[in-house]
Amino acid sequence: MKSNLIYLVMALITGALIPIQASTNAAFSKSVGNPYVTGLMVFIVGLAGMLLFTLVSGTSIPTAKQLGEAPLYGYLGGIIVATYVVMITILVPRLGVGTAIGFIVTGQILFAVIIDHFGLFSVAPRSIDITRFIGVVMVVGGVYLVMKK
Repeated sequence: MKSNLIYLVMALITGALIPIQASTNAAFSKSVGNPYVTGLMVFIVGLAGMLLFTLVSGTSIPTAKQLGEAPLYGYLGGIIVATYVVMITILVPRLGVGTAIGFIVTGQILFAVIIDHFGLFSVAPRSIDITRFIGVVMVVGGVYLVMKK
């Protein structure tokens, strides 16, 4: 556990960035009047940031052959992230940050457990047991409490 502490902290910080992004996307969209333009700007800035990170880190660029050998489902990430950016931009003003993120996290937990259980997308299988099931139920209960007025 101690050796994973830095990764757990990194995950917590990354998680904290999600509601910040949701709020800033909603504010940007209100200014420009369109969630799709907001998404486009997020990706333009993100592309510039990723290019800078790649150059600064000295990471080598994969060959066309390596990219061609990657599993097709590996390319879904871009579509998934684009969908998330647009949807969170639409949802936050209507549902609030807590409810929108709560439902998103619930969807993440449900499908993470399903992906683990069946070993989808080449992940090592991890069966659903009673502990994991109770954890999912607790997340759903927590989301209910967060969104309750």
